Amino acid sequence: MGGSKSKPKPVENICQPSPLLPKPWREVEFSMREKTELLEEVKKYETLTDAVEQPRILLTGQIQAGKSSFINSVNSIFRGYPIFQAAVRYGKKSVTKHYRTYTISDSKGGGRLPFTFCDSMGMRGCDNEVGILSQDIISVIDGYVPDNYEFDPIAAMSTCKKCTERPSLADQVHCIVYVIDASTASLLDKELLKMFQIIQDKADRLGIPQLLLLTKVDFACNIVKDDLTKVYESRYIHETVLKVSQMVGVQVSCILPVRNYWCETELDMKVDILILKALQQILRQADTFFDEMKQRGKREEAPPLSNE
Repeated sequence: MGGSKSKPKPVENICQPSPLLPKPWREVEFSMREKTELLEEVKKYETLTDAVEQPRILLTGQIQAGKSSFINSVNSIFRGYPIFQAAVRYGKKSVTKHYRTYTISDSKGGGRLPFTFCDSMGMRGCDNEVGILSQDIISVIDGYVPDNYEFDPIAAMSTCKKCTERPSLADQVHCIVYVIDASTASLLDKELLKMFQIIQDKADRLGIPQLLLLTKVDFACNIVKDDLTKVYESRYIHETVLKVSQMVGVQVSCILPVRNYWCETELDMKVDILILKALQQILRQADTFFDEMKQRGKREEAPPLSNE
C-alpha cells in the first residue's frame, strides 16, 4: 500500500521582463543637428510680455540632487567646455547656503541668454539634515529674497534691509523646477513630500508651471550609464518616472531625465542634448505663466512677507 512517491512539480520558467522597453517612451534624436537646433531655439527665446525680459526659473528639491550641477551644465554647454560656477560638493550636506541668481552667457564674452536661474538651499529630507524651510521658498517665489541672501535653516526669513519691499512681476519666480535624484527617488521622505505639496499649492494659486528634473540617471541604471541614448528605453528609468509622478504629483510629460556634468573636462553631445531638451521644455512652460497672467488681466500682488 502506498509507498509511491509523488513526482516533483516541474519548475516553472518565470520570464523576467527585458530591461529595455519595446520602444522609447519619449522620442529624442541624439545628433549634432539636433543639438544645434536646440541651441538656436534657446538663444532666440523671448517672453510673452514686455514686463519680464528674463523668466526666473527656480530650482528646488533634494539636498545633493544636482540643482547647482544643472546650472553648471547649462553654463558649460553655452561656454563650450565644462565649468563649475555654482558651488558643488559631494556629500550629505547642502552646499548652497545662499540664495543665488545666475544668468548664462552665450559663449565666453557673449551676450546674456534670455533666462535667469534661481538656486536655493536644498530641502531637508529627514530630521538629521539641514535644509531650507518651506516658508523661505515661498518668499523666493513671491520675489522678496535678494540675491546672495543667506538662509537660516531654523528660522524663516521675516524682513531684512536688503529685502525687495514690493516685488514686481520681474522679481517673482515664473517657473518652478523640482530636482530629484533618480538613484534615491524611491526613498523620498514624507517630510520632503510635504514640502513639495506646500510649494505646489502656492504655485497652483499663482499659475506657475512646475516641472521635475530627474537627475543622476546614469547612477540609477547601468544600461544608461553605458549608453545615455538608452535613457528613454530603460524600463527602470521609465518605472522611476511613473513612481515619481505619483509621489510628487508632477505629470509624466513634465518629468525630464538628465545627466549633469560632474567629472568631465570636455563636453559630450548626448549629455548636452538631454540638458538642452530639458531647458527647452522649461522655457516653453514658462510661457504658460505669462499666458495665465494675460488671461487674469492683471498680476496678483505678492502677499506681505511673513515668517508665520
